[in-house]
Amino acid sequence: MSTPHTSVRGHQDFRRLWTGSAISQLGSAVGMVALPVVAVTVVNASAFQVALLTALTAATTALLAFPLGGHVEYRRKRPTMIATDVTRFACLASVPVAAFAGVLTFAQLCVIAVVNAACQIAFTAASQAHLKALVSADRLVDANSRLESTRWLSVSVGPSVGGALVGVLTAVGSLAVDAVSFLFGALAVRTLRGPEPAPPVRDRRASWREELFAGWRFAREHPAIRLILISWVTFAGASSMGAAVSAVFYLRELRFEAWQYGLLMGVPSLGGFAGARLAPRLVARLGAVRALWWASMLRGPWYFLIPAAVPGPVGLLMCGFGFGMVLLFAGAANSTMTSYRQAQTPDHLMARVAALWSFATTVTQPLFILLGGLVATWAGARASLFAAAGVMAAAALVLPRE
Repeated sequence: MSTPHTSVRGHQDFRRLWTGSAISQLGSAVGMVALPVVAVTVVNASAFQVALLTALTAATTALLAFPLGGHVEYRRKRPTMIATDVTRFACLASVPVAAFAGVLTFAQLCVIAVVNAACQIAFTAASQAHLKALVSADRLVDANSRLESTRWLSVSVGPSVGGALVGVLTAVGSLAVDAVSFLFGALAVRTLRGPEPAPPVRDRRASWREELFAGWRFAREHPAIRLILISWVTFAGASSMGAAVSAVFYLRELRFEAWQYGLLMGVPSLGGFAGARLAPRLVARLGAVRALWWASMLRGPWYFLIPAAVPGPVGLLMCGFGFGMVLLFAGAANSTMTSYRQAQTPDHLMARVAALWSFATTVTQPLFILLGGLVATWAGARASLFAAAGVMAAAALVLPRE
């Protein structure tokens, strides 16, 4: 259990930030359900156009992660966080306004996807740099644990809430709820009372290229961070590889009902919530590096239960339990990894290293998804899921132990 001097309990500024973040995360989970529905039902988008919205988000992240990371690095983080939340509010609020006026188009949805992706990069880079300044180093694990726990909770509850809101308010009305959630996030940052440290000063002697890739250079030269990045990208890619195939496996091969599939997509995320809250205890007992190693070693093997499952209630339990245990240890590993990375990264590189993580994840995941699809086409969905489980388990082997 977290000792008093490592807990953020009673830290009023963090509590305000955490509350705003939780509301924004839940709103975003609602928006993930509502936006594709708006595209299909309001502007009559084709399947290709709906896929294009996702592709635009990935392309924006790949192209802008490094430039935005450098841009955010040398600016105050709170105004950046507020500006990105207000921008996302304006973008999403424009959807119900345009729909009410009868002028909503697919092109507008594309612009919103690009702007939201850019804002997400900038917000993530600023918020991770800001958290290190907001709480002391010995409180980072507990702070990240709490932030990670609400993220997993929003993943678990958000789609169900989003589906319910779409039924009550329509998809357009649900996007209005998502928009308002970003205003709450901006307000939370605005109410922080502690002074924000001055941003780092740009080194005028460094070239544009050196500034742009400084985060990458730091990660490459830091032995532990380099291995952690490789492990994280591999695990995240394998997770995407499995997620892309799992729907076919659940619904066709295991013949689960739609409601059972919905349970598998939501309830296991509670494991991530529990794992995130477990992280401070693991770090207190083992230290950050060993805690990350153990959590990562224990997260992948559980995924083998999914492709080993059989049709019927037993198979449903195998899939739900296996996925829940994967997310339990993933939640613990993610909180520990983020805290260790923040503690090790120099203050003048915080935003650029955070942007590097976004870039690496976004660029590699489509490659893993394509690989999973090819394996499923060649050998079947079950074989593809076994391959994903093997890669997940292997991702931990590169991590440092001490």
